[in-house]
Amino acid sequence: MSDGNGAEQAGAGLKTAGLQPAGLQTAGLPTAGRDPGGRAPAPGSLRLIQALVNTSAIEFDRELLGSTSAAAQWLAAAGLLPPSAQLAEPELRALIELREAIRDVLAAHNAGWPDHAAASRLTMALTCSRLAVTVDPAGDVRLTSADHDPFTRVVGAIAAVIAEAAATGTWSRLKSCPGHLCGWAFYDRSSAGRSRWCSMQLCGSRNKMRSYRDRSRPS
Repeated sequence: MSDGNGAEQAGAGLKTAGLQPAGLQTAGLPTAGRDPGGRAPAPGSLRLIQALVNTSAIEFDRELLGSTSAAAQWLAAAGLLPPSAQLAEPELRALIELREAIRDVLAAHNAGWPDHAAASRLTMALTCSRLAVTVDPAGDVRLTSADHDPFTRVVGAIAAVIAEAAATGTWSRLKSCPGHLCGWAFYDRSSAGRSRWCSMQLCGSRNKMRSYRDRSRPS
């Protein structure tokens, strides 16, 4: 990933495959760094998930969800909470657990094989949410949260975005970089879907140098 405080460049969410959570704001969501190598962000509402994962930059010790007020502000910017809403400490912990559970699954997407522990962790992080299928007068179908508690509705909206991405085939292309102290979420737009690094010039090159040094050490 690249150092920087800029927001991701993004447009309005796409309406795809009939599963479109309403009210989300994906344009310009704050992240703890900037996407390296000029990568385009994930399509549609999946940008929300990418931005959520990228609220933490381990390499630069940046954390955008470091307090209940900071997390509530970020969720409000995403259209997930009203601007005046507040979070409790247990809700903040649950939000960070959800973010890291998603990161684990994105790492499995990158590795290319099933990770049962990561899948179970994300399932547990989403288990408090209840989703319903709603149909509007125009005939559009969407998944919505069926909960009344504000934070549980946040989790439900995130679950609906993941379901939409899985239905449209974009979920598996959202990955986290395996670079040392990285974990940056990026969207793989390569034709074969085999991009591994957030940037070949950064994490890819660092990995090559690390492998070279390991091979060059006297045995």
